[in-house]
Amino acid sequence: MSARNPVDTGKNQRSAADLVLPHVAAMSGYVPGEQPSGEKFVKLNTNENPYPPSRAVREAIGAACEDLLLYPDPSAREVRECVAELYGVDADGVLVGNGSDELLSILVRATTAPGQGIAYPVPTYSLYDTLVELQGARPVRVPFGDDYRLPESLADADARLFFLCNPNAPSGTLVPTDDLEAFARRRPDAVVVIDEAYVDFADSSSVGLVGRVPNVVVLRTLSKSYSLAGLRIGLLMTSPDLARELHKVRDSYNVSRIAQAGALAALRDQATMRDHVSRVRATRARLTTELRSLGFTVGDSHANFVLARRPGEDLSNLASALRDRRVLVRHFTSLPDALRITIGTDDEVDRLLEVLRS
Repeated sequence: MSARNPVDTGKNQRSAADLVLPHVAAMSGYVPGEQPSGEKFVKLNTNENPYPPSRAVREAIGAACEDLLLYPDPSAREVRECVAELYGVDADGVLVGNGSDELLSILVRATTAPGQGIAYPVPTYSLYDTLVELQGARPVRVPFGDDYRLPESLADADARLFFLCNPNAPSGTLVPTDDLEAFARRRPDAVVVIDEAYVDFADSSSVGLVGRVPNVVVLRTLSKSYSLAGLRIGLLMTSPDLARELHKVRDSYNVSRIAQAGALAALRDQATMRDHVSRVRATRARLTTELRSLGFTVGDSHANFVLARRPGEDLSNLASALRDRRVLVRHFTSLPDALRITIGTDDEVDRLLEVLRS
């Protein structure tokens, strides 16, 4: 007797949106910067480092391939100990993640229930919005002023978790550490996350608050200054007590053996990172001057990008025209009069300026 398959007449069909949680179906999702394939572009849209990672990273990755039959260290112990020595923090307060994006997700899942508040000044890193939506939490978006100082009203937000991107993206502005410490001490009932993805391109860091202010979490990434965007390594530093709670949410074996080996080699080669940072900062200064001479309003950036504005003018057509000439920059609908431009090599920046002048 042959098996009979029921015929779906359409009466019981459900759309994909009916099969997921309602708040997920209603989301638009995070939209990353374009990653082109095939054609050659000058790629100044995703804040990658234009210079290759340390040679030691490539050697370490090659050696790690010999042991791929084994699971990686579940807590990335060697990386955590290296981070502790490098930044003067307790290794028990360090988490290593699959990029800092995973660490942001861990923080949301561990601290905030559906309906509770997560607060951050805007405009800022747009992934925060997506993580809040995924959790079913309530976003508290407090606008920055023109000076990009922390808004006074932010500390009064009804929130369990605060995200402070510093230097901020996409503005490139930096809030002084004293202001961040004062903010965190005003809100001991909440976790205050200082997202320092771009801090190696700045002159100061808030890592000294780790452990001293128990509710502070500092995030770092190896994607920017260490040229390891493709390896996906993020670092979280906080008090050991809070780290123990966050470890409960972290996926087991969340960072591969190859990623751990590459991260350890990169962190041990500070000279290469500092050399690349110095080159990026020099090009950043030159690009800022040139863009201002072309009529753009450009603030002093503390990151590996600049925000070029023409107040009152929609620059979406300019972004499209640049793309037509194989130059990619980032345009946000939330900031229509601005382009965020990654600092590339001198040759890449020269090409951008050549096209803008034309």
